[in-house]
Parts: sequence; structure tokens; C-alpha cells
Amino acid sequence: MTRSKASVQAADADRLLMALRRHRPDVSAIAALRAVSGGASQEIWSFDALSPSGAQGLILRRTRQWSENGQQGSAGMAAEAALLRSALEAGVAVPEVIGELLPSDGLGDGYLMRRVEGESSARAILRDPELAQARRTLAAECGALMARIHAMPQAKLPALRCGGAAHERRHWEAAHRANGTPRPVFELALRWLAEHEPAYSDPAVLVHGDFRNGNLIVGAEGVRAVLDWELAHLGDPMEDLGWFCVNSWRFGNVELEAGGLGTRAQLFAGYEAESGRRVDAARVHYWQVLGTLKWGITCDAMGLAWRNGSDLRIERLAIARRASEVEVDLLVAMGEIRSTLLWERADDEIGVFERDDPEPLPASADELTIAIAELPLASTATDEGRTNRDARIGISLQSTLAREREMGARLASEEADRICRMLGVQADLERLRAALCTAIRNRSSACDAAALNAHFWTTALGQLAIDQPRYRWRHIN
Repeated sequence: MTRSKASVQAADADRLLMALRRHRPDVSAIAALRAVSGGASQEIWSFDALSPSGAQGLILRRTRQWSENGQQGSAGMAAEAALLRSALEAGVAVPEVIGELLPSDGLGDGYLMRRVEGESSARAILRDPELAQARRTLAAECGALMARIHAMPQAKLPALRCGGAAHERRHWEAAHRANGTPRPVFELALRWLAEHEPAYSDPAVLVHGDFRNGNLIVGAEGVRAVLDWELAHLGDPMEDLGWFCVNSWRFGNVELEAGGLGTRAQLFAGYEAESGRRVDAARVHYWQVLGTLKWGITCDAMGLAWRNGSDLRIERLAIARRASEVEVDLLVAMGEIRSTLLWERADDEIGVFERDDPEPLPASADELTIAIAELPLASTATDEGRTNRDARIGISLQSTLAREREMGARLASEEADRICRMLGVQADLERLRAALCTAIRNRSSACDAAALNAHFWTTALGQLAIDQPRYRWRHIN
């Protein structure tokens, strides 16, 4: 007989107590165990540890195996815990690690840490009146924190992958290929990145890899903790600054390029004052483009995780639909398509598809219909927050589905007609997209800049009108 979710959680609570007592023998019980909303790639559980000295707020962070592609860059839980210990020693605001899980705990791969109180919601950080004073200096403070991370002694770090611009571009290109979803704008971005790759001789430093609004805990005095170190690696220090400026992490405050919190000048000034190193703005822009693309690739991977059954939470399909935001952001960040991105027609015909069966884009109308219909009802108190969040997502996706049914077929037909005219081939839309991707990658098309620009913008804005008509993008850069 399959155990209920409540009994699974009860069993986990018992295991969690036993695991905790290895590190805190005086703990007699745990209370208020609940799953924390968010945690796209990892599970986060909050609870109180009860002992004679009182209750202490703790966090369990453990691996969520939702997507092999999405986990490719992860440092691993043991490395995360080691990084947090080193960061605390280096004066970076992070939670204190209590101890790691063992296989014998039966809880998976993860670790325990102190709970840091404060605001972690990115939108609340941008809007909460109680944080108004902190917001005045947050961009500069984040720049200084990045500089402190980049200065951490490598001798005290766990084994981490090392990757500069070329390595990271190839890494994320491989992840995109593994997804199997033909996105011509992503293909164009990969071309742009290859042709604008920066030359620099700075030594590799510790890069956080996911330093952004949404992975911070903030109080009235400023940043209290930097979270989510799973993508940490050795690389170009400008990578963190570029990722921080990706439009998705501005949460609507698009005019404030530094995470919606401040200007690039404020971010750069904080970094330079702490590090004594000049910021290379051109490299930061390169990393912003690569970071935007990487988020889009991750969106696709989350949608595919729902499709293959590895993670059936409706949030995965909602995030998959955000890839259209990324396409618009990429077009803005890359600017008009320059002549260097055009090429002469090869002798052979273009009608060659790299894949006989290109993967449809994640989160189709049929998949949204299924996911909305299968939304569960809350079964326990610990499920209530998650279920309420899922219900809100479901309501939002119902609006998306209505717009899809109203506009989707017409926009898809128009997109297919444009590609047919540009490439001179006839096929279904997925294969036409794949053919355009192949043409961009192999430089085998004679399309002019005006035709390509018109197609990319019309397609991207049409899809955005379905997925997120209120998304703000026009004032980036």
C-alpha cells in the first residue's frame, strides 16, 4: 500500500530528529516542520529544534532530483556546506551550517543550517516600506559582497569546476542541446556569444553563480544572508555582476539594472570599493547575455521535467512559460542583428533537419490543461502553503491558457509562414524551427537582417503576449 503524504512527512520528521541529534545531542524534539515555498532546484524545509535552552530555528536543505540537465552545474551538497563555512569565515553574510546528512539518515543528500530571519521574497525586498532605508544602499552592498566572495582564499575551498567564458558558453550550449527544444533566438544568442567572447587575463576566482535578488535575506540594516551556493565555481569575477543584472531578477523594476535595487553605477562602485579592482562593463554585459540565455535554458529544462514525470508540480510548467520572456530579453540585450551574424547561402539546400523529431517547446496548451485539472487539494497543514501557492499558479495559468486558445493557432501559423518564406522549405512548425536553428548554427541561410529581425521580434512578442503580457522589458540597457 502506498503511504500517504502525511505519513511520509511524519517519517521524515523522525529521521530528521535523529540526524539533528548527531550534531545537537540536547535537542529533544522538532516542531513546526514545513516546506518553504520556492527552492526551484532544491528542497528547503523550515523547523524549530526544541531543547532545554529553548527553540532554535533551523533549515534543512536537500537535493531535489527534478532534472538531470538542470543539475549539471551543481557543486553538490557537501561542497555547498563547505562553501558556507568558508564564506562565514571570510566575513560573508551566510547561514551557519550545523551539519551534513549521512546516507544512513534516509533523508537524501543535504545539510542543516541555522535559519536567518528576514525578508527573502524578491518582490517584497523591492517594495516593503520597512526596507526602504536598506534599499538605498543594497546595490552597492551586493557589489561589496560579491567582491568579498571573489576574494575568498581558494586553498580553503572544496573541489569546484573551473570555467571562463568559453567553458560556460559550451556548458550551457550542451544543456540546451540536451533539452532538444528548437529555439532560434537561443541559437542566435549562442552565435552572438561565440562572436563576442571577451579576452581577459584575470585569474579565476570563486564565483557564486546565482547571486541575485531572490537569493538574499534582507533586514532593515541590509543583507543578512547570501543563499543558494549550488552553482558556485571558479571563473570570471564579472560573471556574478552580469547575472545580477539579468532582467528577470529585476522583478519589474527594469530601470534599475542592478537586480531592481539600484543602478549599475552603484553596484560597480560597491564592488570596486571593496575589491580595489575596476569593473569591466563590457564583460559584465557579455555575462548578462549569457546569464539571460542560461535562465531560458533552465526554464525549458523545468518544463521538460514535468513532461517526463520527474517533477509534476505545476510550478514547473509556469516557469517553462517564462522562456518567452527570455527571448525578448535576449533580443534587447544583443541589439539589432548585425551583418556579422549574416552569411552566404551554402551550395546545398537548407532542408536538412538535425533532428527527425525535435522536442516540442515545453508547457503546451494540452499540458497546461492536464496540470490545472490535476491540482491537488491540501491534505495536511504542512501541505497547505504549497497547495495555496499551486492554486495561485493554476489561476494564473488558466489566464495563459485562455490567451493561448485565443491567439496561439494564428501566431503559430504566421510563424511557420515566415520561416517557410525565409528558408524555402515546407514542414510542421517544430521542424521549421529546427531548420532555422540549423541555418543559424551552420551559416547556411541568405536571410537579410531586416527579415530576421522582423521574424524574431514578431515571434517573441507574440508569444510574450500569451505567456506574460504584463512583463516589462523595454527599458533594459
